[in-house]
Amino acid sequence: MRTQPHFLPTWGSPGKVLLLAISIIFLMTACRPPETRWRIGVSQCSNDEWRHKMNHEMMREALFYDGVEVSIRSAVDNSSQQIEHIRRFVEEGVDLLVVSPNEAAAVTPAVEEAYARGIPVVMVDRNILSEQYTAYVGADNYEIGKDVARYIVNRLNGHGRVLEIRGLDGSTPAIDRHRGWMEVIEATPGIECVASVDGGWLQAIAEEKADSLLPLHEDIDIVFSQNDRMALGAYIAARRHGKAEKMLFIGIDALPGEDYGLDLVSDGVLEASFIYPTGGERVIQVAMSILEGKPFKRETMLSTALVDRTNARVLQMQTDHILEQDTKIERLGSLIDEYLLRYSAQRVMLYACLLILALVLALLAIIIRAYWTKNELNRRLFRQKKQLEEQRDQLISLSKQLEEATHAKLVFFTNVSHDFRTPLTLIADPVEQIMDAGGLTEKQQGLLRVVHKNVHVLLRLVNQILDFRKYENGKAELHLTNVDLRARLEDWSQSFRSLAVKKHIRFTFEADGEADFHMPIDVEKMERICFNLLSNAFKFTPENGRIGMTLSAIEGGVRLIVSDTGAGISVEHIRHIFERFYQIDVHHTGSGIGLALVKAFVELHGGTIE
Repeated sequence: MRTQPHFLPTWGSPGKVLLLAISIIFLMTACRPPETRWRIGVSQCSNDEWRHKMNHEMMREALFYDGVEVSIRSAVDNSSQQIEHIRRFVEEGVDLLVVSPNEAAAVTPAVEEAYARGIPVVMVDRNILSEQYTAYVGADNYEIGKDVARYIVNRLNGHGRVLEIRGLDGSTPAIDRHRGWMEVIEATPGIECVASVDGGWLQAIAEEKADSLLPLHEDIDIVFSQNDRMALGAYIAARRHGKAEKMLFIGIDALPGEDYGLDLVSDGVLEASFIYPTGGERVIQVAMSILEGKPFKRETMLSTALVDRTNARVLQMQTDHILEQDTKIERLGSLIDEYLLRYSAQRVMLYACLLILALVLALLAIIIRAYWTKNELNRRLFRQKKQLEEQRDQLISLSKQLEEATHAKLVFFTNVSHDFRTPLTLIADPVEQIMDAGGLTEKQQGLLRVVHKNVHVLLRLVNQILDFRKYENGKAELHLTNVDLRARLEDWSQSFRSLAVKKHIRFTFEADGEADFHMPIDVEKMERICFNLLSNAFKFTPENGRIGMTLSAIEGGVRLIVSDTGAGISVEHIRHIFERFYQIDVHHTGSGIGLALVKAFVELHGGTIE
């Protein structure tokens, strides 16, 4: 039998253990991202500079609240896209929704769906055609429209011609601003609104609309656009027609920055603009009050103011200063984050150093204890070594004595066995002659058959002992004859057919029909092999069992398999079955030499057995 080596896990070196412990403590104490407590989804209708400023304000304000995550998506003036954004926010499970609708009628159902599912909704800048929202943050567009109209009436002293460029039709700021504007204009007979067109909140569309209207209407005094971008587009169209110096341009938003409303008023491109606050900070403040269960106003109206050449410079300086402070605040926030990261890293290093120190102390204690233990073990091992050496010498002496006694017994046993063979042969011949002579009763014939059978059993045992001694002494020789092994095995197996019938055992012999089994073998020794194996099988197979003998050709030789349905042999005994005189227990009869002789004969033929 061949055994496979077993690999057992062992503890690593102290260095590996130390490294593993440091890695674990580092992972346990390393910086973790702050846990998200609230998720706010922001759906913006467009992607202009006014929205950018609002988004920046919301993100900056969210930094003052722990665990707040703000996600912003812009529909880029596409109502269908905005509806998709709102529904996706709902599916993602946001805690609060901020919406600035592109078109009130189109977006209203999507907002109502979110509100019906229990998600708070904060409308910003623009509203929907429904009351199903939680809060609104923005300026009063209706009042802004009236304020612009009053400014124009005063600027024209109650008499003049005005062109209005509205925002996107369908958006609530455009509707409310136009409504407030028309209320004042219609109440002033001296002011004529020559046209009111949809500019879609975009500079290019406003420029295109102004380009087509200016040739049709002479003596336009003021062009009122509902945001500064459209006012700039109208100014560019008027300059192209040579009318920019003859009329005034008014917008809404007054955003700071290059080419934005405040800069355009300061440079004289626009006569005036009205501050329309973005209110990003206020949006987050209201949202957090809702999420934290604090009191809040449902309608938060942001203040507006007129910007003209008299205060544009002052406001520009103030906004520049505010932007500078914002930059410093952002830089300060970055530095704080950097310091926090350093603090976290230093804390991790401190924990790691403490752990290393503890491990070093523990390892030092282990080493000292191991040193003491090693010395004690060495002393014990030295004493045990002396004892083992003494025992080894005794065992060697006893082994030699036992080997000599065993050899003497085997020689005696072999000589006695050899002496047994002649009398047994002399007994067998007269018994056979008496059996062949006849004239005996059936009982006498039966008794003689028993004598004859047992005489041959004794002869076989004696011959096995003598053959095994020859093998041990190196005197066993092969007498090879080229025969058909299959035919011989079939012939030898016939001797067991009657025993198989008697014990009701199903005995079969199978051989590969296409193979040629002619080969040189020692017929006598091969017969011994076959008889010993089959005798063992029949001895240990109970009634109604099965015994099979299979012969097959393999590369370089043949394979003979003898199998049975007996009880089998335990692992404890199976490695000893080919040892001489070995018996499993006293209940199993036999000399204990049969399988040892089989192994010897197989190896003489250059084969193996298992």
